[in-house]
Amino acid sequence: MGLEWRVGGTRGRQVYRVPDVTSNLLVGMAQLAPAVVLAGFLQATYEFVYERSAVFDIKENSPIGWIGLLIGVDFLYYWFHRFSHRVHVAWAAHALHHQGEDFNLALGIRQHPAEGFIGRAFYLPLAIIGVPPEMSITAVVINTAYQVFLHTELVGKLGPLEWVLNTPSHHRVHHGINPAYLDKNFGGMLILWDRMFGTFVEENEQPVYGTVEQVASFDPIHCMWAPLDDTIERASRTSDSLDELGVWIMPPGWWPKSMAKADTQVRLDRPKYDVKRSRGATLYLMAMTGLMIPMMMRYLFVNDLNPRPLTMQLAFITWAAVSIVGLGGLLEGRSWAKYVEAPRLVATPFVVMTLV
Repeated sequence: MGLEWRVGGTRGRQVYRVPDVTSNLLVGMAQLAPAVVLAGFLQATYEFVYERSAVFDIKENSPIGWIGLLIGVDFLYYWFHRFSHRVHVAWAAHALHHQGEDFNLALGIRQHPAEGFIGRAFYLPLAIIGVPPEMSITAVVINTAYQVFLHTELVGKLGPLEWVLNTPSHHRVHHGINPAYLDKNFGGMLILWDRMFGTFVEENEQPVYGTVEQVASFDPIHCMWAPLDDTIERASRTSDSLDELGVWIMPPGWWPKSMAKADTQVRLDRPKYDVKRSRGATLYLMAMTGLMIPMMMRYLFVNDLNPRPLTMQLAFITWAAVSIVGLGGLLEGRSWAKYVEAPRLVATPFVVMTLV
């Protein structure tokens, strides 16, 4: 991210805005905190299926097995990603990733905590085939890490590689709200699936980023809740039970016949959302977010080597959640945020001591 910011500066481009990147970082940390607790459950589920259903005995030292696995993970990711766009209840989680109106590497870590549950379900066929848990996790991590680097405007088209690999150009299309770009280019590492299943579009015009219905907020909690709140509100407005079910399982643009369809015309000239704040508030947000990142990484590292008691894990997650609420409130200039920040600052030294 620092390198991207520096290179963008040499080209006279503003790659990052402080409130936007801060919001992305806070969302990323909101995803990581519960992941420590949830990872054990998700891993146990995969191992349960693997131990009882594995059809083949795939060896971890098999080059052919690894090549097939990486291709298979990407194929399953394509359908998971497409499902996340075409089924409203899944989009209610995935929309968070698309809300960012600046396209940069920080956007790559803007993920909803609930997506881990949905995504892992799509990878369970690997357990049935016979992919060992360690191989499966490694392949998913490789696939996910590759995609983080697709979120940049500083890399142009990559020639012949564009035919096979998913590239920043292809992924810019995926994030664009331009009518021609909506629900296109779902691939992870490969763009082949989009070419095969008719969801590929080449980047021909400058993408406008965000979601069709702009979420005018940098507050991570509001951003996470807004898409689900919209779905609940839409479902509550219909009296027909089938229509209510349809709101949840149909594509986000689907509306019951009994309801007036909302105006979802895309404005490509709309201004990016922004909030003015003092220089002092900006520096404070940068400092506090910068402090949280090494604390979060240290927590993950320590807990992985020597798992802490569940009560200590929950205490840290609570501190992280309060931090995200308070800093999110400051991002929006909320008057109540200082009353959240004060006790959080008092507790922070004690949290740091548990990480030593």
